[in-house]
Amino acid sequence: MESIDDLYGVFQQLVSLTSGVETVILADQGRDAPTGLYATYKPIPIRAYGWSQRRRELTTATAEADPDLEQWQDLRETVATSMEFILSVNILNEGADTAIMRLHNANFRQPVSEFLYRNEIAWRNVSTCRNLTGILQAGIQPRWQADIHLFIEQTISYELLRAAGFDVQFTNEG
Repeated sequence: MESIDDLYGVFQQLVSLTSGVETVILADQGRDAPTGLYATYKPIPIRAYGWSQRRRELTTATAEADPDLEQWQDLRETVATSMEFILSVNILNEGADTAIMRLHNANFRQPVSEFLYRNEIAWRNVSTCRNLTGILQAGIQPRWQADIHLFIEQTISYELLRAAGFDVQFTNEG
C-alpha cells in the first residue's frame, strides 16, 4: 500500500464482512446519509513499527547520461514497514447495536479470516463499543461506534541516483 486511497475498497469490504451491514460508505464526504441500516468507516494511520525492509531494482536513468558511456541506470528503492491503523466504524439506524457487536472476534470467522489473509492485514483488536445514540429530527437515531486496530504493510518507493555505479560479482573457486 503506497497510498491510503488504495485501502478504501478493502476497508469497505472488511466493514461489511465483519458487521453484516450491506451499505458501507467512507465517512466525512459531505453527502446525504443513506436510509436504513448503514455503516461509515474512517481509516486513521497511527504509526510505523519494526525494522524496515528495503528492495532495490535497476531502472532507466532519469537524467541524461554521457553518450560516451554505456546506458546509465538508476535505482528504485522500495521501503516497507508495518503500519498500525485504526479503522473507526460508525453504524447507524435500527439494528446498529447488533451489527457493532459482530465486530468483536470477527477475525476468527470465515470468510473474514480468509479476507484478512488475502489482503495481508493483521487484526489486533476492537475497542469498546460506544453508544452514541441521540436525537435527530425529533426522533431517536441509534448510532454505535467502535475502532478496529489493524496492522498493514506500508511501502514508499523513490528513485536513487546511481552515478557511475558498477556491478561486483564474486566467484568461489574451490
